[in-house]
Amino acid sequence: MPRFAVAFMTPSNSGQLIHRIIEGENRDSVLKAFFTESASEFYSNDEQGFHYFKEDFFDESTPSGSIIELQ
Repeated sequence: MPRFAVAFMTPSNSGQLIHRIIEGENRDSVLKAFFTESASEFYSNDEQGFHYFKEDFFDESTPSGSIIELQ
């Protein structure tokens, strides 16, 4: 199963960096797992919260995260 490195800068005042290595079938499933395990406390823990998380994560001007498939 592919492994991905996910890094995310929290939206709180402390601006913490959260980094995890997660195995998953694809990028979307890994991002959902990362949200559930590590980022849902900063958003509502539902589909709408995940939507806002993804918007922040992939924002074109100031993205809050990155995801890279590891070899």
